[in-house]
Amino acid sequence: MQNRYLVVIAIMLLTSVVVHFLSYDTYYEAEAGIRAIRNIPLEFGQWQGKDIPLDERIYEILETRSIINRAYRGKNGQEVLLSIVYYPETKVDFHAPEACLAGRGIQISKSAQTITITPNEKKVTIKLNRLIRQQGGCDELIYYFYKAGDFLGKNYIKMRMNLALNKFSRNEKNGSLIRVSSPVFGKDYKSASIILTIFIEDLYPYLKKYL
Repeated sequence: MQNRYLVVIAIMLLTSVVVHFLSYDTYYEAEAGIRAIRNIPLEFGQWQGKDIPLDERIYEILETRSIINRAYRGKNGQEVLLSIVYYPETKVDFHAPEACLAGRGIQISKSAQTITITPNEKKVTIKLNRLIRQQGGCDELIYYFYKAGDFLGKNYIKMRMNLALNKFSRNEKNGSLIRVSSPVFGKDYKSASIILTIFIEDLYPYLKKYL
């Protein structure tokens, strides 16, 4: 009986430690997140950006002020909207973009997409989520993915797992949702996809370094 009692105590202590490390943080430094996303430049490569103000309710819903909402234009007039939601700690409850973008008269379809980019002449493959948003004859192509430490991809569960592992093994505790979108003209999804792929390739070094 004494051995069983000791085993139960050991299990309870282990469970307490695991919960402490894997649970959401109730506090995080807002300024740290704001400093991090400010490292994403308004101008890089062929792109020039302009910040788009957000309604105060968005910050309340997402529970962070570390948000980028920015319109970029390429040298040939390409249009890309960049949205980044960043948490400097492991308090991560991301709202799925497909839920936020839905509404009356709006149709959204989702699929998986894999793109290959070559930042700094190094081949990188990214698995991401692909959304097509249709409203009143206007189509929009949207790519989004998550980042946590070395993980970058479409799977939310894997992102959460990496956040948990990071808490044990390193000081990095941040997680990000990165979303890019571009209008589709004449149902030419291929051209819109090329624009977003080029943009992600140019943006990638900053994501890797700062988020």
